[in-house]
Amino acid sequence: MAKEKGFEWLVAINPLSPVIETFRYGLLGNGSYNPLQLAYSFVFMIVFLLVSIVIFNKVEKNFMDTV
Repeated sequence: MAKEKGFEWLVAINPLSPVIETFRYGLLGNGSYNPLQLAYSFVFMIVFLLVSIVIFNKVEKNFMDTV
């Protein structure tokens, strides 16, 4: 797959991209495996989870009214 010039930074900051590339490497034999990028995905997931928990705890009382 040819990469479009100028959009590599967008793929690099996407937290799901390293996970997909690692699965491609493991299942198909092509792709890349970079532990640093996987760590970035993991840290992004943990931060997103914690922020989501905080937001949910703030709106928990009114959550059924919102849904």
